[in-house]
Amino acid sequence: METVARYALYFFFYSAAGWFFESCYCSVKPKKWINRGFLTGPLCPIYGTGALVFLVCVEPLRHLDLSVPVFGKEISFTIPVVFFAGLVLADIVEFTVSLVMEKLFHARWWDYSDRFLNIQGRICFKHSLYWGASSVLFLYVLHPFIDKYFSLLSAQAVYYLLGIILFIFVFDLADAVIKALDVRKLMDKLDVMTGSVSALAGTLVENAVALSFDEFAFLFEKFANLKADGAKQFADIKAHFERLSRYGFKGKKKNTMFMKFPRIKEYANQQIENIETQAEKIKDSISKYASKK
Repeated sequence: METVARYALYFFFYSAAGWFFESCYCSVKPKKWINRGFLTGPLCPIYGTGALVFLVCVEPLRHLDLSVPVFGKEISFTIPVVFFAGLVLADIVEFTVSLVMEKLFHARWWDYSDRFLNIQGRICFKHSLYWGASSVLFLYVLHPFIDKYFSLLSAQAVYYLLGIILFIFVFDLADAVIKALDVRKLMDKLDVMTGSVSALAGTLVENAVALSFDEFAFLFEKFANLKADGAKQFADIKAHFERLSRYGFKGKKKNTMFMKFPRIKEYANQQIENIETQAEKIKDSISKYASKK
C-alpha cells in the first residue's frame, strides 16, 4: 500500500515539474506567462503518467547488463536500450492521450502536423527524441536524486500529503472536465453546421448552371430552410465562441482552457469563417443561376 502511495506521489510531483518546465518553455517566445496545464492547478498529468511508465517499465532495463564484446572490449548497450524503450513507450502514452481526449471532447489539444515525421499530428520525431533523452536523464540523474529525498518521508507523511493533493486534484479535474465539455459543445455545433452548409454549397457551386429548374428549386428551398433554421444556431455558435474567447478573472462563464490551447481556438475560428464563406458561395451560385436562366 505504501509503495502505491509513493508512486502516486511521484505522479503528482512529476506532473507539477512537467507543467513548470513546459510552461516556462512556451512562455519564452511570446514573452508572457503561458499556463500549459490541462487543469487550473500546476499539473500536466501526461508528464506524471510518463514518469510512472518510465519507473515501472523502463527502470528494470537500467539494471540489466546489456554489454557485448566488440574488438575485445565490452561495450554496454544499456543506455541506448533505455533511450529507445523510453522513446517508444512515451510516444505510445502521448498518442493514446491525444486520441482519447479528442474522442471525449472533440478537440485536438496539441497538433504536430507541421512537424517532421509526425503521425496524425499526435506525435513527431523531434518530440520522440526529447522523450528518449528525457527517459535517460530521468532514470540516471533526476529520479535517483528525487528519490533520495522522497525516501525520507515517513509512510504517515506520504498518506497525509497524498490525501490533501488528491482532494484538491478531484475538484480541479472536475472543473477541467466541465470546461472541456463546454469546448466540445461548441465543436459539435460547428461540425454539424459546417457539414450541412458545405454539402449544400458543394452541390450548388459545382452544378448550379447545369441544374434543372425543379432541382434548383429544391436546393433553393433547402437553402432557405437552412438559412432560417440556422440563423439562430449560427448566432448562438458565434456567441458561444466569443464567450469562450473572453479571458479574465471575473465572471462565472470564463473558459481559460480555450485560451490555454490556441490551436483549438484557431480551429473553431476557421470553422466559423468557413461557414460564412460557404454561405456566400451559395448566394453567389443562386445569383449566377438566376442570371443564366
